[in-house]
Amino acid sequence: MERSFDFVILLDIYGELLAKAQREAMDMRYNADLSLAEIAEEMGGITRQSVAYSIRKGEQKLEELEEKLGFAKRLRELSGELDTARELVEEMKQEHSDERLDRLGVILSEVRRGL
Repeated sequence: MERSFDFVILLDIYGELLAKAQREAMDMRYNADLSLAEIAEEMGGITRQSVAYSIRKGEQKLEELEEKLGFAKRLRELSGELDTARELVEEMKQEHSDERLDRLGVILSEVRRGL
């Protein structure tokens, strides 16, 4: 998985556990795709080096939290399992027309979107 995508997910899961400056800098970097200079300006004119430091420290903290808690890993696993279940339901629907299978497919899709 692409590194920046990992941080988007990790920030969603653990972001509230970061220092405010780290969380804000990472949010602007990964979710708003701002440059270091743009983030520095948004954060009141601090230096780009300060922004880079905040982001690096935030990334380290997020990686430590994921290593200890593993929520993102489990989320990826559950997502894959849901995709497999949806595929099985689609195969079953081809063999047997049943409204219950249609409803199950809808439920699985809704749960997947909720992840």
